[in-house]
Amino acid sequence: MPTEDDIEPHVRAVLKTLAIRKNVIVAGPPGTGKSRLLNRVRELFEWRHGHTGAAPTAAIPLPAASGEIPTWFPSPDQDVSRRAFQTVFDQNTKYRDFMRGLVPTVGKAGVFTVTKGTLYRASIHAKHEGNAALVIIDEINRGPAVAAFGSALVGLESDKRLASDGTETATTQFFELLGDDGGHESFALPNDLYILAAMNEADTSVEPLDVAFLRRFAPYRLEPQVEVLRQHLGLPADPTSLPETPGTALDLYEALAQAWVQLNRQILLGRGQAYQLGHGALMHTTAPTSGIGAAQEYVADAWATLRGHIDEVFFGNTRALSDLLRAEHYRSPYALEETTFAGQTVRRIVGPTRLRADELYNLLSLIAKQ
Repeated sequence: MPTEDDIEPHVRAVLKTLAIRKNVIVAGPPGTGKSRLLNRVRELFEWRHGHTGAAPTAAIPLPAASGEIPTWFPSPDQDVSRRAFQTVFDQNTKYRDFMRGLVPTVGKAGVFTVTKGTLYRASIHAKHEGNAALVIIDEINRGPAVAAFGSALVGLESDKRLASDGTETATTQFFELLGDDGGHESFALPNDLYILAAMNEADTSVEPLDVAFLRRFAPYRLEPQVEVLRQHLGLPADPTSLPETPGTALDLYEALAQAWVQLNRQILLGRGQAYQLGHGALMHTTAPTSGIGAAQEYVADAWATLRGHIDEVFFGNTRALSDLLRAEHYRSPYALEETTFAGQTVRRIVGPTRLRADELYNLLSLIAKQ
């Protein structure tokens, strides 16, 4: 039987918070491992005998789920059927997709069917003796979350649920929804139902979630972790000095790691915590160690991700991009060009579309040393 120390810290913390609060939202910059965390929690929550959730990039592989469920888990006594129900919110997500609603029946004009959405199906499963259910929602702020939950919002909090034996308590909150016959029926969320969601705060295409909605969820934040990136790149724990020219793959990786740290510091100052770039964005594949040429390709791909991110975060702010790219330094492959158009000063960054290996190393070194 695995102990708390056998399980990765973030996974353990989220499971323990779910056990207490029932609802958790994982937030953080892109590339910090939110979706991976959701999958890892799902693997353990379902507690399948002989199942392992190990992943190639895991610092500590998950143990095989066997034996008695730990007492600190969500619903440790419910071991008949533990199921996860997964969904992704988008702009078209509706209450009928998540709870219940009417939809036309295909091939039958004028005939409607009452839907069974993700949260509804999970609730019904969790109401059976010995069962527990986990609803996983990725990209929760990409859709109309408040509308999707609808009347179920009033019963989300742990003290508003049914008791563990399915009976009503003094604080259980009931709400109306459609029954199978189309009529309204009273419904309350079960005790052994859990909701785990993830959101990307920096996504400019979505609206912030309602404060009253967020209040019903325990927040859990992931941050960029330089130690994870350095381990992935095969680097020592502490940064080392950068040579004038790279002699090994590790020199290139050291420049990449240090430049990424420095860029995140500047993004934090210029835009805020949510707009940083996580370590996972630069861990797109195994970092080659056999030759400097393969490492150069890896670093070039990583830089393309970094450059695309800062272009998006500072879109329209040419002066900020110039500072980030060291465009006014003589060793930078980029330059800040100023000209006049329609009587106004126009600034733009000029430079190669794809950097040569020496140009890329020089740029990363410049950024790292700032």
